[in-house]
Amino acid sequence: MVIYVKEFVTSCDTNSQGDQLRNKIINHLKKNTKVTVNFSGINNVTTSFINSALISLIDDYDLLTIKERVIIKKVNRQVGDLIRKRFTSMAIGA
Repeated sequence: MVIYVKEFVTSCDTNSQGDQLRNKIINHLKKNTKVTVNFSGINNVTTSFINSALISLIDDYDLLTIKERVIIKKVNRQVGDLIRKRFTSMAIGA
């Protein structure tokens, strides 16, 4: 399943917008399927959005499961770097 972020949030700024993405991802993870999150057309995201959308998945799934079943596509450098930094800090307990 592919989730196109731009199709259901107007921007990627707030925790509530991140929660919308997280809920879509979790719906697919509950079905034991892989999900691709496509950030095509998204130029900027905030840390709050990423924390709510992706990092909070760690509350329900272990990091290995997230890495295996959530695929991030079509991110620009800013978005990709922020996602990597946040997951790296979570992996080392920061």
